[in-house]
Amino acid sequence: MTNQQTMLYQGVLIPRPMLNVDLHVLPDFTGRVVLHIENGRVICDRQLFDDEHICSLATFIEMVREMELRFEEVAGGTNSDPNS
Repeated sequence: MTNQQTMLYQGVLIPRPMLNVDLHVLPDFTGRVVLHIENGRVICDRQLFDDEHICSLATFIEMVREMELRFEEVAGGTNSDPNS
């Protein structure tokens, strides 16, 4: 039987690898933080404010459709990214 501190690897229980993370928040911080991790290393972290939420693009589009809003892709313009 495994628990949160161990994992089964090739029939043997081993300790789970740990990712040590330095967060850029105040010591008395309470809230949510999003981590961007690449190859086991934290690339950046960002505090989420109370009015911010995260969802996938598919979920966002589904929410828009359920609210019967209309959206369309806009190409070009002064604020567009030419590399996208």
